[in-house]
Amino acid sequence: MLPAPSESSMAVSSSELAPLLSTIQSAILSTYLPPASSPILPPTAVLQAASSNLLQSIPTTGLGITPLISHLFTDLLPAFNASSTSPHYYGFVTGGVTPAALLADILVSLADQNIQVHLPADTLSTKIEDVALSMLLELFHLEKTEWLGRTFTTGGTASNILGLACGREHLLQDALKRAGYADAEASTGDLGILAACIDAGITGIQVLSAAPHSSITKAASILGIGRKQVHDVSWSDTPWEFDLEELEERLKSGQERGIVSIVVVGFGEVNTGRFTTGLGEIRRLLDKYGGWLHVDAAFGIFARVLVGAEGALAEVAGWAEGIELADSIAGDGHKLLNVPYDCGFFFTRTPAILQSTFVNTAPYLATPSALDSIPSPLNIGLENSRRFRALPVYATLAAYGSLGYRALVTRLILHARGIARYIHHHPAYELLPVENEAEDEETTIRKVFMIVLFRAKEERVNKSLKERINATGKIYVSGTIWDGREAVRVAVGNWRVEDGEQGWEVVKEVLKEVLV
Repeated sequence: MLPAPSESSMAVSSSELAPLLSTIQSAILSTYLPPASSPILPPTAVLQAASSNLLQSIPTTGLGITPLISHLFTDLLPAFNASSTSPHYYGFVTGGVTPAALLADILVSLADQNIQVHLPADTLSTKIEDVALSMLLELFHLEKTEWLGRTFTTGGTASNILGLACGREHLLQDALKRAGYADAEASTGDLGILAACIDAGITGIQVLSAAPHSSITKAASILGIGRKQVHDVSWSDTPWEFDLEELEERLKSGQERGIVSIVVVGFGEVNTGRFTTGLGEIRRLLDKYGGWLHVDAAFGIFARVLVGAEGALAEVAGWAEGIELADSIAGDGHKLLNVPYDCGFFFTRTPAILQSTFVNTAPYLATPSALDSIPSPLNIGLENSRRFRALPVYATLAAYGSLGYRALVTRLILHARGIARYIHHHPAYELLPVENEAEDEETTIRKVFMIVLFRAKEERVNKSLKERINATGKIYVSGTIWDGREAVRVAVGNWRVEDGEQGWEVVKEVLKEVLV
């Protein structure tokens, strides 16, 4: 016999739902629109109190909805940081959540769609996903008819895993065909990487990159390529650029020794935000020696939003020239697109490669019609079950359009450059990287995308600069190492940053304060 409804019952009546929604509305308003004076990080005492208030085991009868509301909103919510809701959180390349994306994300939880199988007669969800991916290609000025392999992921790391997986699959498929393997459709997904390499006469897979993001080595580990097979072939003074002579030598040597190559180009180096140039030459080398070209453009792809723009920022679009020469592209939505975590996207020219790597065969998961042009997402990505992350993307693009995002990216760049200009003039700070001591100010500032790297000239201050800045509670930055010394990284990615000089006044105030 079922227990009678109680405070801990899952049943909620319409009369109970109204006050519940009212409480949720108040919480959304106070969290999404916090007072300007709100701290970016929760005070230590608040963190400690929240930690002590966490339940340590599952309650037998349950708290019930009303006590739970108090527990969540009073005990726990104050202990979360304001990484998404503060215009002065510069710690990592973290966007916020636009109002349109927030609305859509609430609907995502409300509708609770599992985007795994394309069932057009049952739900619109996979159609929305296909349209959202197509809209992203339009935003980035990439031909929709050329990038037919496309899917959403959890973020840049998962997208890089897909890129290296597709490269591995493509290269070993080609090698198997050249070796005259009996099964013309044989794939690494079927044979396994070891058997595929043996049968194809391949002795290894190398990944060549310039200052690769840590997720590239992670992807190489997961995919059986190996972290030690990821080689940095960059210049020491400009680590985002390839040493093309060394790249060619490694490609040539690899070809002679039976090693196939994946080249990873970075658009938006993690410390400086700089872009790899010379993709035309890199593509020529790969066409000569063979290989797969993957572009890790987690936030750098948003330079493409400025294609066709006029004025001071028109040149920024040129930094992402050549991306159309890639075989695959990884991007992040929860960065400059400003949609909620988690959201990444992945594009490749060869949808068949995605299918042969990630196909999920089960009769009960089959798409009704093989003639439908939209593939089931479970056949082209890592997850079977996943969140409907396409809806916030669709909503924010529909709400603000391409010109709205051009304006946003422009504002983010100008905000970062305002901070960089202040640091460049300040006698106590050094703007990094220093490529040319004789370079004029305007040339230096025009190299800034949306990351500002700097350090204090006085070593006593520089050793604890990040901690000094964050201790003010007014802004938040992340620390890094540049040229063997501590440095501070300011990443501007949130739609909430203020326009004009008032936007960086708080930064100026803090940078003066921490020198005392």
